[in-house]
Amino acid sequence: MSWHSDDRAHSSTGPASPWVDDEALGAELIAALTERETYDRVVASADVAFRAHRGMVDARAGLEMDLLLLELVYDSTALDSPVGVRDRSGGSSRTLVFEGHDLGVEVEVESSSIEGQLLPATPGRVSLRTPEGVVATIETDDVGYFRFDVHPDGPLRLECSSERGTCLTQWLPY
Repeated sequence: MSWHSDDRAHSSTGPASPWVDDEALGAELIAALTERETYDRVVASADVAFRAHRGMVDARAGLEMDLLLLELVYDSTALDSPVGVRDRSGGSSRTLVFEGHDLGVEVEVESSSIEGQLLPATPGRVSLRTPEGVVATIETDDVGYFRFDVHPDGPLRLECSSERGTCLTQWLPY
């Protein structure tokens, strides 16, 4: 080990303590702690800023989805059925039509399935969502037809995507 003239301390037998007194040692300790505190504060601030930014991005994504909410324009259960007319399937089904600016969806909800078609007829993707998240996602055929053979408990909504955009239906009881 070689020593240079700019080293803090020299001795004929080797290096001595670089701190001349307790004051110098204390000053260097304070500087080191201050640098560590500053580093920790910068990291903590960056973490808070990142989480806030991520939260705003997530909230904005949810807001954009809500802005593209389709309007329910037809619900077969809202109409009084004519007397003497029976459902040919023998079961109870509910037909719903949702419309938006560029995209819509017609849906038939039965006890064990949900099927429908994107409007206008176009290929796309449909996700079945519950408040807990996505239950299933399927690609439609060339004319936008889809079918879910599921029976989720509680409310559900459909998220529909095509080249025209992405939209959501209102929450429906199921």
